[in-house]
Amino acid sequence: MPSELDKRALHVLLVEDNPDDAFLLERHLRKNGFTLKIERVETAAEMLRVLDVDDPADLPEIVLADYNLPNFSGPAALQLVKAAGLDIPFIMMSGAISEETAVESMRAGAQDYVTKQNLARLVPALERELREASARRNKLAAELALRESEARFHRLVEAMPLGLLISDSTGRIVYANGSVERLLGYARGAMLAGEVTIGALCPALGPDVDLEDASQTDQMGGSFDRAWLNGEPFETVCQAADGQTIETLIGVAVLNPESADEERQMAAFIADLTLQKKSEEVLRRTEKLAVAGRLAASIAHEINNPLEAITNCLFLIANTELPQDARTFLELAQKELDRVAQITVQTLRFYRRSTQTSQADIHELLETVLTLLESRMRRMQVEIVRDLGTIPLILVHDGEIRQVLVNLIGNAIDALHDGGQIRIRTRPSQDWGTGRVGIRISIADNGTGMSKATLARIFEPFYSTKGITGTGLGLWVSKEIVDKHQGSLRVRSQEGRDGQPGGTVFSLFIPEQSGLAATAPAA
Repeated sequence: MPSELDKRALHVLLVEDNPDDAFLLERHLRKNGFTLKIERVETAAEMLRVLDVDDPADLPEIVLADYNLPNFSGPAALQLVKAAGLDIPFIMMSGAISEETAVESMRAGAQDYVTKQNLARLVPALERELREASARRNKLAAELALRESEARFHRLVEAMPLGLLISDSTGRIVYANGSVERLLGYARGAMLAGEVTIGALCPALGPDVDLEDASQTDQMGGSFDRAWLNGEPFETVCQAADGQTIETLIGVAVLNPESADEERQMAAFIADLTLQKKSEEVLRRTEKLAVAGRLAASIAHEINNPLEAITNCLFLIANTELPQDARTFLELAQKELDRVAQITVQTLRFYRRSTQTSQADIHELLETVLTLLESRMRRMQVEIVRDLGTIPLILVHDGEIRQVLVNLIGNAIDALHDGGQIRIRTRPSQDWGTGRVGIRISIADNGTGMSKATLARIFEPFYSTKGITGTGLGLWVSKEIVDKHQGSLRVRSQEGRDGQPGGTVFSLFIPEQSGLAATAPAA
């Protein structure tokens, strides 16, 4: 009785020159339940035309080939199938075939051989070869699907923002995706050279990590923390290729916990926490500023009454007869007292815009600042060198700019522990980045200078190198004022060491038209 396989249509490529043999073969197959499509060829050219199709579904499902033809042969037909790279079952047929010839055909790649006198063997052989060909196609399809799945997974792992490291039990890295290479600054494939271990990159994952107990060592092979197995990520630092440390969040998994200790592999998923840490730091600074604001409000409330009393006293003194020198100093004291009141308001409001703007003479502001700091400079043996050019009046909040100058010159004085020189230079200038014209004020000292680490943080609020005597707000406030005037404040410094002199230069640029409209004093 025909099997289910026999009952389906079958596409046969028949290499046969004898029409009678072809007829007998076709009748035998139809009798056994096949619905046939037979394409008979006698030459290599005809066979190539049958095999040259665009759709693989149009290819023959099996090749039945006579061993000897006048202008062709079964072995030659077999070579054509193999050369085309086609997996089509091939059965050699012949009227009289020796055992030696049959063996050679099988070695050449034919699946079976059948004599024309014994067609009873043809159907079982054909059924077997069709089943095996179907199994091969299914296996190939499964392998292709697996490779495509692996390729998709590989692309996914390479594209994901998390870094991934896989190491063996000795700590040698066997896989690193592109994200972790970019995060730690390694060239493509450099981590796999065997010179870098996972413990060197992330010390918390190294073999010297203390384990909680002996049972944990037995369970994990001596290198893996029990907390990691529970899926608990932890924060730690990783070492970049340039030696810098990077704050990271790491989750660890053992890929084959059932394997022997020496065969286990560990996967570490690494997330960069740099931006998060910066955000947290900004939040902490904001909270500190808020606390400072509340403290400033309390201080401002407490000093308003003494300030008013001093103002009244100065007014009464001004109405008495005084020598001209004394009156000059009295006027200067009155101006500085007004500035103290203004600074109090600015601190209270964390430096909102002051009440008025005006066309200011920067040289005049400089002289008032230098007069105020004169006794301090004389005490510390600081020499002032003026290099003042011809500069225009500019529209500014003069009290704020005066405060910037006090901060910059005051810092320069503090940098001259054993006396020294401060050079103040003014010139017309231009901001080449924006094209704006304005004035540039340079304040240079030959003091101790600053390290690169200090330079990177000097404009941060509450960062100070003066210990308990510094608030860490001077340069931060100065930068805020300059930014509000749409100017720029830059610094260069060289730290003095090994007998080599140091020094610092602050360069302040203020545009002539800073976008600040002149306003009347607040009522």
